[in-house]
Amino acid sequence: MRTAWRWIAAAAASAAVLAVAADPPMRAWAERATPPLVLKDLAGREVDLRSLRGHVVLVNFWATWCGPCIAEMPALQRLHERLGGEPFEVLAVNYGESRPKVEGFVRKKGFTFDVLLDPDQAAADAWKARGLPMTYLVDADGRVRYWSFGERDWSSGESLHQVEELLAEASRARR
Repeated sequence: MRTAWRWIAAAAASAAVLAVAADPPMRAWAERATPPLVLKDLAGREVDLRSLRGHVVLVNFWATWCGPCIAEMPALQRLHERLGGEPFEVLAVNYGESRPKVEGFVRKKGFTFDVLLDPDQAAADAWKARGLPMTYLVDADGRVRYWSFGERDWSSGESLHQVEELLAEASRARR
């Protein structure tokens, strides 16, 4: 009997590890239009999502106090580096924190993707980001196609594949 319980416990532990390691499925965007996104970056420059037409854009809402956000950000950096030279952008939208706090965090971690500030959470409200991290994939035509809640490994597996599919779609459209 004791062996059976050990086997059951080992199987449950393995299933839990696999569930955490696998990305949750991305959901199709069901809203009619892409919400506006016009925010300032850490240098004080205004960034408008509309100016990125022709690029696939990953919009990620995050905060420095959010454990899953912090765990996910190195994968965003790897994705940003891997797709350097491609028409691809990462916009990491900070949820309501001060510029000095966010600047210090980004500098310490060495992230090089674009970080935007949403001090009053108006962008998060418009995008219906009700939890963190919340991520949206925007196609080259500027339409949100997919969204995901929770930590993902954007640098491999299904998440990377989804981004690459949107890039391939954009490439076919340019021909």
